[in-house]
Amino acid sequence: MAHSPRRSAAAIRRAFSGEHRQAAAQAVPRGCADLGFDSYAPCQQRLRALLALGIFNSGPLQQWPGTWGMGSLTHYDVTFSPRHDDLVLITPTPSNVLQYLVPRGKLGGVPGLRLQEARADAFVLRHLVTGARMTITDRPPVPAFDGGFEEHRRVWTVHHGLTSHEQEALADVPPMTEDALALLSGLVARIGLCDSDQRWALGNWFADPLDRTLAWNRRGRRLWGHGDWWELTWSSFPFHDDVAMALTDPRAGVAGAQAVQGRRGWDVRLGSGVLALRTDED
Repeated sequence: MAHSPRRSAAAIRRAFSGEHRQAAAQAVPRGCADLGFDSYAPCQQRLRALLALGIFNSGPLQQWPGTWGMGSLTHYDVTFSPRHDDLVLITPTPSNVLQYLVPRGKLGGVPGLRLQEARADAFVLRHLVTGARMTITDRPPVPAFDGGFEEHRRVWTVHHGLTSHEQEALADVPPMTEDALALLSGLVARIGLCDSDQRWALGNWFADPLDRTLAWNRRGRRLWGHGDWWELTWSSFPFHDDVAMALTDPRAGVAGAQAVQGRRGWDVRLGSGVLALRTDED
């Protein structure tokens, strides 16, 4: 069927995400009730919330998850392609991206994330605690190790158990309610989206696809909170309005999320959960 509902949904998703046609088609859920950015198994939701803590804490503003060393991941050319049972990262530099995500015997990477399989065209990762899967790949495929992956740069595999340091790091993560988990995981799933009508763009939190600004601030980012309340603070691209619109977009946003503008910024609300979007001057 040339114009099946699933193909139409995949085309709409691609207009927001920039994914390859095949990637978008695989990611759209059966039934096409939504575009699939938030169609996930519970383990995927938890892993994506941990990724949010690693990615959105960096520079002088950071809380301690910034020591996971993942903030610079947003400087890479990466297309996030969230699936129900996988979070696929499509990038021309899979080996480099891998090293930001998986520990290598020192501080850095998502605690408990491991390399499960290194294929010719992809790295398959597994989180030891949640069981969630990630895939780092290139399209078109290239050899993942490209014939040279030095021993001192190798990341831990699934055969390397959870360390006591990682156990402590995960135990120190503040509790998150279901609504807060949905907002934080939704933030990661939309990290590179651009509105097909060019009203807003997130540009991997690095560069504006709509060419509205070149503003950059080295004070970094901070994402922190507890339970239902989480605050994301930064003072560079993307615009705070754009993040609020991305999370609440009628087609690509988190279902049920609403944005309320106040004196100090935006509050994105979902049920009882709040993600407050602030600048570091507050």
